[in-house]
Amino acid sequence: MRVLGPSSRLAVGLVLALVLVMLAFALPDSSSVAEESQDSASAGAIVSASGGTAPEPAPALDLKKLAPGERPPQFVIITLDGGCETRSGVLADLLNRGDEVNGRFTFFLSGLCLLPDAQRMAYQPPGKSPGQSDLPFADADMVETRLSTLARMHRSGHEIGTHFLGHFCGASGVATWNATQWTSEIAQSREFLDNWPKYNPQIDGAAPLPFDSSVFAGGRTPCLEGDRPAMFAAYAEAGLRYEASDPGAIAWPKREAKTGVWEFPLPALRLAGTEKWVLSMDYNFLANQNNAQTEAAPERCAEIEKQTYDSYMLALQATEGNSRAPLILGSHLNSWVCDAYINSFHQFITDAHARYPDVQFISLNDLADWLEIQDPVVLKELQALPAERDYPNAEPEGLIQPEPAPDPES
Repeated sequence: MRVLGPSSRLAVGLVLALVLVMLAFALPDSSSVAEESQDSASAGAIVSASGGTAPEPAPALDLKKLAPGERPPQFVIITLDGGCETRSGVLADLLNRGDEVNGRFTFFLSGLCLLPDAQRMAYQPPGKSPGQSDLPFADADMVETRLSTLARMHRSGHEIGTHFLGHFCGASGVATWNATQWTSEIAQSREFLDNWPKYNPQIDGAAPLPFDSSVFAGGRTPCLEGDRPAMFAAYAEAGLRYEASDPGAIAWPKREAKTGVWEFPLPALRLAGTEKWVLSMDYNFLANQNNAQTEAAPERCAEIEKQTYDSYMLALQATEGNSRAPLILGSHLNSWVCDAYINSFHQFITDAHARYPDVQFISLNDLADWLEIQDPVVLKELQALPAERDYPNAEPEGLIQPEPAPDPES
């Protein structure tokens, strides 16, 4: 028998390796060829980034460039921290509401809700032990439902951004991270989304996602914390175009000077009926209204719901009649205080659409697109308008009333 020399063995090895690579791309795994639901099938089977095909394009939004002196649209931006479906279907309910108002929302995805607890050691959190997280990892039986909801978001034109992974707050959390550590967190956020079949062997036959992590245009950090120069450097390196964690006011957004990343802060809103100002995130309302306690008597829940709703409507009335700066609101869609914040959010979306026909519900990525097509001179004029920092704190005449809050679920 002829013995191959070293050069011949190397050539044979290279040929075999090439064949194996070709087979790996030619033979999709079972998770990427599964039968889709009828709705998904009608849209076409598009695999995620790990499958090698381009993401399915999301529906485009018709954006217009303002003429000099033209009144800008009144944008309202609904943002959700977490972006993971629950067993009660809170995201599906919000997507239904979005359909009713032709809205496009921004969902900041907490990526560990796609990583089952059995796979937790795959997560290498910066400055922490492998597998450590301040948020729970996914229940394996919920991942497929979440994937389906994410697919619906994308195909309906909603934006999927990142809320990162471990949600580490406080003195030893994300506030201590440098740019390299943020870069690692962003890379892992992409990994767990793009390669979800790898980490979910329990799913057999799920429809592939119609997008991958290339849709990430921006993020919001855990507890709004983080060293801003380090964050902005990592965002810019990762190709993220905006940051949405700062506190601010209702005003036309600007770019961060050094990196050019858009800054989309959560504005301070007047808490209806008081002299207080509160960030437009549900947790900040909870801290001011109920000492951050998530339970309350039904009567108190109804009061909180109405005050939150009134605060949203007062803020919209203020900007709509003045600068028309975008109103950015945030929520976790948690069931705190008898679902008061979920109910007020839904009621506001419905009533704002009815009361102000010119209101457009768009995503933060849509907002960045709109800002970037404007004439620089026109945009600078908008940015020079005063922020909405002083407007009435009483219930305006004719304000639409929300429905009473239901009793807490048993």
